[in-house]
Amino acid sequence: MIFYLERLAYRLTAHWIFFWMVLIPPLVYVGYMALTPSVYTLSSSFAVPQDAPVAQTGSPTGVAPLAPLLSSPSRWESFVKSNFNSQRIMGYPRGYGLPISPKKTNTIYNEALTNLTLRVEDNNLRTIYTGSDKELGSHLVFYYSTTLHQRIQEGYKRQGAHIKAPVIDVPRMDPLAPATRLAWSSDRALPTLLWLFAGLAAFVFVHILLDTMDSSYKSEKQIAEDTRLPILGRLPNLNAIPVGKDTPQHHDL
Repeated sequence: MIFYLERLAYRLTAHWIFFWMVLIPPLVYVGYMALTPSVYTLSSSFAVPQDAPVAQTGSPTGVAPLAPLLSSPSRWESFVKSNFNSQRIMGYPRGYGLPISPKKTNTIYNEALTNLTLRVEDNNLRTIYTGSDKELGSHLVFYYSTTLHQRIQEGYKRQGAHIKAPVIDVPRMDPLAPATRLAWSSDRALPTLLWLFAGLAAFVFVHILLDTMDSSYKSEKQIAEDTRLPILGRLPNLNAIPVGKDTPQHHDL
């Protein structure tokens, strides 16, 4: 076994100049990810007065002004949590029989809390998603923009206003912004290391395969069985001995 490992180590050392091939898989992965759209920005908006009331979720009569919802991230986070419904976000009809898995529900919930924002631009209330999941982002933007529109309409209704008078605009999806491509992001570190390990494993495997196909002796036992002579000892690899002025260039054995 030691004889075989020494042979393999010698082969790897002799072909170290090809070690750069180990870098090919991680470089291909990093290059592909750099050219792939990584961050999408989707939004939906509708015209609304900045003093619009918002019906409080869970209260039959409560009304809150829109301004704190815009200025306070904690208020917006509470709105996202209180109106979260994974099946309605994904557009499933009422009475949909197949439940969404807990893992998928958790993903939807985290994406909503992390990547959804709310702002007013040109008198339009805009719900914005910025993240890597284009399809889910579209569902989240449409659902929360529509829900917010309904809560504002309900807020006016609770104040005694006519339901169509204050907000007649309906949520609409804005034109899709160009996707952002990131040259590098921290979440690619682990896959890059795995691809590097895969390249190293492939490099070693190829040399093991080449060594297996080599017809020369691979162990002392194989030499003894083939020659029918006992093995009395082993000579070191003299080529590995550094040659200096005090070291003879040739060795007489």
